[in-house]
Amino acid sequence: MKRISVNSTTFQEATAIKIGQIILDDSHYLTCWGYLETEQGWRKCDFVTNYDVLNTMLRAIEDKSEAVQMAIVQKLETMENIPEMIDFEAQLGTPVIFDNLRFELARPQMQPGNEWTDYGSDSCYFIREAAPCTSAEAYQLRIRQCMHTLYTNYELYLGYLELEFDERSARQQADLEDDMKYTLAYYAWKQASGR
Repeated sequence: MKRISVNSTTFQEATAIKIGQIILDDSHYLTCWGYLETEQGWRKCDFVTNYDVLNTMLRAIEDKSEAVQMAIVQKLETMENIPEMIDFEAQLGTPVIFDNLRFELARPQMQPGNEWTDYGSDSCYFIREAAPCTSAEAYQLRIRQCMHTLYTNYELYLGYLELEFDERSARQQADLEDDMKYTLAYYAWKQASGR
């Protein structure tokens, strides 16, 4: 297998992903088509990772691990065309859910000129690491992510106020029109900034 350089930036964490298809080629990396769990529900997303991370992921899904491993092994043994695809949705009837792991995700970068820029917006991530976590740890991570989102919304709201938006418009632009969400965002901002 040939190795290629993967550069990434802007790390974030997730606690659950679904994978419907895996694309195999002659590199050390795999492309996965699937879904990322977000606050709004499952969002279609592509992932790139290596075989080491995939092994960690497979060990964590005990109920479907053997079927998934056999599908990968059979495809690797009979691989004639490059790239090849393993379609878990077709073989198992549903995407494979990896939900008892903490994923460290990074956005891929490309270098158009002399500088690296993010691409793929929020629809493509490189899975840098997958580590087992308990349901309590996954819950705490979701709470931290929620608090960070609220903090970011309040920071955005303050930025709009600095740009001399009126109160109503600033809250609307920062997605803080709901009074409860606004209050929670204020306390998340206050806690994170130590004020």
